[in-house]
Amino acid sequence: MKGKPKRRTKLATIMAVLAEKIRSREFLDDSRVRPQDFTRNRKMPFPKLVFCMLAMIKTSIRIHLDNFFEYIAKEDVTMAQQSFSEARHKISYSAFPELFATGVDVIYEGHYDTWHGYRLCAIDGSKLQLPDDQGLRNHYGTMGADSSAATAQASALYDVLNNVLIDVRMVPLRIDERTLAKRHIETLCMLPSFSRECILFDRGYIAFELIEKLKECGISYVMRVKRGFNNEIDGLCNGDNTAVLKKSGHVDICVRVLKFDLSSGEVETLVTDIEDESLGAEDFKKLYFMRWPIETKYDEIKNKLQVENFSGRTNKAVLQDFYVTMIMSNVIAVARWEAQPTVDEERKEKDNKYDYHVNANQAIGAFKNRFIQAMLEEKPRKRARATKRILFLLTQNAMPTRPDRSVPRNSSPRKAKFRHNRKANC
Repeated sequence: MKGKPKRRTKLATIMAVLAEKIRSREFLDDSRVRPQDFTRNRKMPFPKLVFCMLAMIKTSIRIHLDNFFEYIAKEDVTMAQQSFSEARHKISYSAFPELFATGVDVIYEGHYDTWHGYRLCAIDGSKLQLPDDQGLRNHYGTMGADSSAATAQASALYDVLNNVLIDVRMVPLRIDERTLAKRHIETLCMLPSFSRECILFDRGYIAFELIEKLKECGISYVMRVKRGFNNEIDGLCNGDNTAVLKKSGHVDICVRVLKFDLSSGEVETLVTDIEDESLGAEDFKKLYFMRWPIETKYDEIKNKLQVENFSGRTNKAVLQDFYVTMIMSNVIAVARWEAQPTVDEERKEKDNKYDYHVNANQAIGAFKNRFIQAMLEEKPRKRARATKRILFLLTQNAMPTRPDRSVPRNSSPRKAKFRHNRKANC
């Protein structure tokens, strides 16, 4: 008598769902630019092309293609760089946001961590340096000492407890962060898992219209308030207070105001709609600092996943690369989350000074090519073995978690890290 089948891990599930979607006729029809695209039998049919792009092109395209065919796809063929560039432009960039959204839905099937029943999110933005191209400068805008560097505005809605990017955007600089925040809120409301939500905002976001939008959508919030935003709030003493926000032509909004001293001597002011009296100023002080992971997430995306190391100079190419990086960021986060209990179990009997966590750099290195190899596997049993191997490798590279570490801000962040015409060879 056969035993019960083993429950599939979240990593195996997301791999299976993405692989099935990429191979589906419906996804092909929705993703190709023209009906006649991808109708002939080529070296790089549509599914394989998508898998090749999901492997994140951070070397020269020539090296990436050789690596893909020889080590990942296990095929004794090759493809010209020009042919690859032509093929990728037959795919609408919207195919990759669709894959990203599919991955998010899978991640939230079942249990996820919450704070007092709230899914705890943060919204923040960052500037992304683009390849030196006039078309990109015209579309996105420029920054830098001489205002000539093509630069995009990125924004993310991020689940700080579960390390999940829920919604991401890359847009021209002329679109402000509050507008992007409203778009994130609309996406959050449309999630199948939408339930009890709370979003943490830095002080650059505070605005009557944004609070009004959150109230309409039934989403709770905690916002840091800058001095000068509201005279009534500025005049309140430290502690737990209330204030009324007013704007002509709009319904007044009553908010809870928490003011307390920071170790620096600065007075911190937060506004929220959470009325739970069991949660005091100290609870909200701790809650607001739970927003910090979104800052470290941008560090991971920029410096470890190298999102600014784009593989093309066109707007379509940079958008494809951007969303591929975000898809892989979430999948790697799932793998790290699933590997962590094994790390904890192995360290339980050891007298370690610190807790240990799965190292992000090592996870990315061990993960990228093996993930695509597993996705290319059509047999579920072989894919399951490949998934198990990935998780094992992640547990072997645990690092100590050192609390209260701080990294000084870079005062001159505009120096280019990646040159489009100087790609790495490996």
